[in-house]
Amino acid sequence: MASTNITRDKTNFSNKQVGLFTSALSNLPSSSYNATLVKKLIYTLSARFSNGFRINSPIELARLRYFIVEKYNYKIRLSDEELMEAIITCGILFCSKVYVLSSSVINHIKKTINDYFMTGAQVIFYSELYTKNEKWLFEARVISEEMMRGIIRKIFPEMKFTLTYFGLTDIPISNVLENEILRVWEDDILLTYNQLAKRLLYVPLERIKNALGQNSNFIWNSVGTFSHISKIDITEDEHKAICKIVQRKCNTHGYISITDLVIDEIMERNYELSITAAHNAIFSICLSDKFDKNGKIVTRKGEPINVLTIMKGYCQTVDRCSLDDLLNYEKELTGEIHYWVPMEAAYAVLVRTDKATFVADKYVYFDSNAIDKIITRFVNDNYLPLKYFTAFGEFPDCGHKWNLFLFESYCRRFSKIFRFDSPSVNSRNAGVIIKKKCKMTYTEIMADAVVKSGISLTGINIGKFLFDSGYTGRSTTAKVGEIINIAKAKRGR
Repeated sequence: MASTNITRDKTNFSNKQVGLFTSALSNLPSSSYNATLVKKLIYTLSARFSNGFRINSPIELARLRYFIVEKYNYKIRLSDEELMEAIITCGILFCSKVYVLSSSVINHIKKTINDYFMTGAQVIFYSELYTKNEKWLFEARVISEEMMRGIIRKIFPEMKFTLTYFGLTDIPISNVLENEILRVWEDDILLTYNQLAKRLLYVPLERIKNALGQNSNFIWNSVGTFSHISKIDITEDEHKAICKIVQRKCNTHGYISITDLVIDEIMERNYELSITAAHNAIFSICLSDKFDKNGKIVTRKGEPINVLTIMKGYCQTVDRCSLDDLLNYEKELTGEIHYWVPMEAAYAVLVRTDKATFVADKYVYFDSNAIDKIITRFVNDNYLPLKYFTAFGEFPDCGHKWNLFLFESYCRRFSKIFRFDSPSVNSRNAGVIIKKKCKMTYTEIMADAVVKSGISLTGINIGKFLFDSGYTGRSTTAKVGEIINIAKAKRGR
């Protein structure tokens, strides 16, 4: 932070300062203008109006004329309009007031800025400059960031100014931030937000975070820690080999998981990187020009990714897996977990034998004729909630112990007479066994059940009934408005 040793003597005005603040005065239409008047104005404004001179105030103008006569026995012959114009050019106009600063304050501001640019910096952000020098700036009557901006524009008219920063360049902010970050990166492989903020004194921390997070040239390594593609060592041969493998896999399967690449040698040379950082670096350096990446799935550029199809393909390769295995596999592929994706894929390909386990079809044998015959005895209407099946003693052996999860899998894919439907895949045994000849949608089935129950048609009552009866896995449903409309129509008929 800059030093706070500032001379507070308001009479300390140099000829250079007089010229800085009053160059426009030479254009005034008055032969009375001279440097002597300028010095008297600057001194008086500083000494008598330290809290600012309020423009367009006849009282302030009268006081100023009086003070100059009193101290210098000098009568200002400018008109009020000419004098006001002269006053404005003598200092910094801010919030309808003119502030005059001593040369020591001007020099301190100039030195603070010049010293920073001497380090090789290209820009300074106004907000950070004021925040880190606020104490002495405020004491020196620079009362806000906006006022400081006006002062800097007068001191450094040759600088380039934007809404958020000023300096030696006015290129787009994303380029500015990358250039400034790389300027101070030096020989380090990894740096944290805070390490960079210490090196970039007048760049806000949030700007640094945004630059690292949004610019693909910066590689996320771990929480708050990044590298840059220029720091990653990948040989030309490795680059070509990776492109070739990915192209071949995408041609064959439509995608490749970046975790399938063998990168042992790259990891050895770039040992400071996490595996996630290495994968992201490899994609940015070797693949980003021709391929897209969603999570960990790489596809040809512009081709949509279908995680559900990929998950189904994976399920076809396993004999047995747990629900956690499927969730973890999806996270490996995409970096995220969407519960319905692995569940939907597993139900489409495998048989769920209990809450946590799925097995391949070859490990289960269903006697469809016998099982459907038993179900028919229970489903007297077109449908019946899954939870209504509480005993499986009559069901023929299938190689696994019967339960609601196994029964749901049977109805989903193996029954000749029945189908299964639910608002969404779930592990709460919520859903309905439906005769295939029944063409009602699930919403129509829920509405039909509500009508037959005789309950009052309120959202709370309907939600509770559907949940308690096993139609839904929660006590609220987004379809309640539609269900009420259908139910009212049915009851009206």
